[in-house]
Amino acid sequence: MTRLKTDMLVGAAIRCAGNELIDCVMLRRGNSDAGAILVHIDALDGRHRLLARVLDFDGNYGWRPVVAGPDGDGWTERGAVETRLAREMEIDPDAYVLEIQDRQGRNPFDLL
Repeated sequence: MTRLKTDMLVGAAIRCAGNELIDCVMLRRGNSDAGAILVHIDALDGRHRLLARVLDFDGNYGWRPVVAGPDGDGWTERGAVETRLAREMEIDPDAYVLEIQDRQGRNPFDLL
């Protein structure tokens, strides 16, 4: 199976977000071939979520919350997300970072 390069996948997600009127911006461009992808979602009501693209045991990609919220659902405050995002950038400076502002809290990669 052929995998898409990360820059193509990110570009497609940004276009899909635009089609759905989801505010989506790339905060950081990572490695274009195989960079990690982090998505910061702001639900515009004080809830924030940081998602990372992960590969499961069956070879399928999915999205996992990086910061555990108080309810265990991955939603937390902005400060917790920004702190963890800064730490992730120290660990992997080649990661892509997208910021989403959407009242429904949608991940544009789920639209692909």
